[in-house]
Amino acid sequence: MSETRRYHDVGGRLHSPGWGDAGAIDRSERTLFHWERQCAAMRVLLGAQGLVPLDELRDGFESFGETLYNDLSFFERMLTSMTMILQRKQVLDATALDATVAALKARWQADPGWLSQVLDRAADPCAEAPGQRRDPYGGRGYLPVADAPPSDAEWRTLALAELLVQQGLLTRDGIRQAVQRIDAPQPAWGARIVARAWVDADFRRAILADGRVACEAFGIPFLDGRLALVENTEQVHCVIVCTLCSCYPRNLLGQPPAWYIGKAYRTRTVREPRAVLAEFGLQLPASVRVDVYDSTAELRYMVLPRQPDGTEGWDEAALAATVTRDCLIGVAVPAA
Repeated sequence: MSETRRYHDVGGRLHSPGWGDAGAIDRSERTLFHWERQCAAMRVLLGAQGLVPLDELRDGFESFGETLYNDLSFFERMLTSMTMILQRKQVLDATALDATVAALKARWQADPGWLSQVLDRAADPCAEAPGQRRDPYGGRGYLPVADAPPSDAEWRTLALAELLVQQGLLTRDGIRQAVQRIDAPQPAWGARIVARAWVDADFRRAILADGRVACEAFGIPFLDGRLALVENTEQVHCVIVCTLCSCYPRNLLGQPPAWYIGKAYRTRTVREPRAVLAEFGLQLPASVRVDVYDSTAELRYMVLPRQPDGTEGWDEAALAATVTRDCLIGVAVPAA
């Protein structure tokens, strides 16, 4: 493989020091912190304005240098890249951002209750004690306890929102609504599509030709570019990955699991998919070919799994209940 590949492009790369991750996949998961959802919401809103397009965000990831890239969690990378882009476009001043962070800290010290309401800490997942568990979203940080002081990323996210609202680029209501839209999609939406495809051959043919038809049929907005459904058969099993970053049909299935973003899954899935599937408990016969689909910013994939034996004649609701998120990624299969 050419050494011109950047450090974020880890697909299949196990042999060079500093590249890839040959280790076991950390399958631990958690829900997103409030600041992470707010950060993602601002990126979406700024992207819609042309200020922080997805390709520029990823380009920012590629400019960090490998050390910083590995030190930051996924959402810290998003925040850092977003602020770099806004500074480069002279939308944001670094001095103003630092000053706003300082002002918010002073306000918190004077009125700690104010910040607890803003951060919505009650809804955030926490470890039992500091340092008990690494964050599955990567980086150098540990999961915080409930009463821990805000992290640097939390402060900077709050400060960024404050400045963008002051400039009239965003509104607080707009950010809240964007967070709600981020929270709305869920794997159950994809499961409904799969169940319909199992009972309606015409629908199945249509969605395999154009995945967005599936979303339109259920009134699901899909703004992530193109969507392709790839079908499991008796001879072929499909699995989805994004080797560069975290491309995933978020508008349909919600946020990807932390392991999907993690370096080990991104590295190993294209090189040794059977071994990866085995770690998820899925053993496939040698006669079944494994096809790996690498998602991009322009094209997202979802697996259309095989209908499990013994479910013939079931209604759509019962069929959908057999389909998990992992089935839609391809690291599991439905079970009756």
